[in-house]
Amino acid sequence: MFPALAAKVQAALEENPLGGDVFIFRGRRGDLVKILWATDDGLWLLAKRISHGRFVWP
Repeated sequence: MFPALAAKVQAALEENPLGGDVFIFRGRRGDLVKILWATDDGLWLLAKRISHGRFVWP
């Protein structure tokens, strides 16, 4: 999962996923959000799924 999201950051945004920025991805159905974040300790992936409704995306 990490390599796929990091590849999306590199290909689509032309950014370095290890640069310390935070990247947020929304699942297709809208019930899942993944946050990719690189720190000195390594790469973090935080995920949140809701059981009712959807995450509203601007």
